[in-house]
Amino acid sequence: MIFSFGPRGLITYHLLGIKGFTVYGLGSTLFSEMLTFFPIAYLTLKPILNGIDPNVEDMAFSLGSSRWRVFRTVTLPLTVPGLANAFLLLFAASLADFATPLILAGNAFPVLPTQAYLQITGLFDLKGGAVLSFVLLVPAMTVYLLQRYWVSRKSYVTITGKAGARTSVKSVAPWARYPLLAICLLVAAGILYFYVLLLYASVVMALGANHTWTLQHYRVIFTDGLKAIRDTLVIAGFGMPLGGLFGVLVGYLVTKKIFPGRQAMEIVSMINYALPGTIVGIAYLMAFNDPPIELTGTALIIVACYVFRYSPTGIRATVATLQQIDPSIEEASQGLGAGSGTTFRRITLPLILPAFFAGLGVVFIRSMTAISATIFLVSINWTLITVRILENITELSLGPAAAFSVLVVVIVFAVIALIGLALRRFRAAGALEVTSILGG
Repeated sequence: MIFSFGPRGLITYHLLGIKGFTVYGLGSTLFSEMLTFFPIAYLTLKPILNGIDPNVEDMAFSLGSSRWRVFRTVTLPLTVPGLANAFLLLFAASLADFATPLILAGNAFPVLPTQAYLQITGLFDLKGGAVLSFVLLVPAMTVYLLQRYWVSRKSYVTITGKAGARTSVKSVAPWARYPLLAICLLVAAGILYFYVLLLYASVVMALGANHTWTLQHYRVIFTDGLKAIRDTLVIAGFGMPLGGLFGVLVGYLVTKKIFPGRQAMEIVSMINYALPGTIVGIAYLMAFNDPPIELTGTALIIVACYVFRYSPTGIRATVATLQQIDPSIEEASQGLGAGSGTTFRRITLPLILPAFFAGLGVVFIRSMTAISATIFLVSINWTLITVRILENITELSLGPAAAFSVLVVVIVFAVIALIGLALRRFRAAGALEVTSILGG
């Protein structure tokens, strides 16, 4: 956003010739958060849409319903668990976002997470920052309760184990596919533009001032920043499988099991996600700074923060998928003598595999890109790429910051491709054809 619409931005200054244009404020913050967080909604909705049998729509068509009526009365209601969980995740993520408002909102649009951070780090007022953070719990809890009420009113079972051959989706008219495809391509082109601009900024001396080609920025990150790269990969590599497993287990427990404290477990998992990252980081720092559990300065405290903070995406995706599965499938397995563990491993887990891999992907991505919580947890022994990027931005070293960002993008896409290969390899026989957590 700054490279494109800043005072010396490629679009505002070089293309349109506008001088003194300011990119900071509500508009740029909102646009940036939309591009940042809409993949979370996609990852949550994708397994839900894959779980809807097109034969259900075919039956509505055979009764004379129009495409719009089928979409409004059949398809859309069946996606309510995904829509509700996606809305909850997006609301919580936007509510607690720290890095985007810190860079783009400026003084014109202050938000609570950044104000809490400045209250603690600038004024050294821990109590005042805690009060500002506590205010965020009220809307987060309200949206969570509304989401629970919305989903609990009806049944959304679409996976019964009794479906016949799957047919093609007919709810979208042939002529409507092209406008929808054009919209998707437009969004993809906009995102690709930002990536290309980031790459260009990493291979020139100074974007907007000196466009001489150079690889100096990459030499800097692979020498001075090599430790941050290694530490980030180690932490993300350990956090990804732990976060994915934790998300599936918690989602399964709160959906399929009845025990004291079940709702409290679900609420606590979402509160950790909705809290501002600065407060989560400070809470971890205070909780594990003294014996008997002294983890400050170690990689373990950063891994624990990532696992418990970002696994709610996997939890909500698992919950939304399990709400589509008919309990009679598991009951049939247990009726044949299989235990709970065997039923979960051989019946339930293959059906929720897309949600599991979505959780893996999100935890890894957030481990590579998050900063708000872990900025208080890094030390001389363990540091992160995102911390180095923030340091470079504050020092106006935008070239190395762009080079670090390009490296993060390449690593994330490589890991997503590997997750897609694993998903295709371990897909259960007869399960939905899902080859990637992002598509296909």
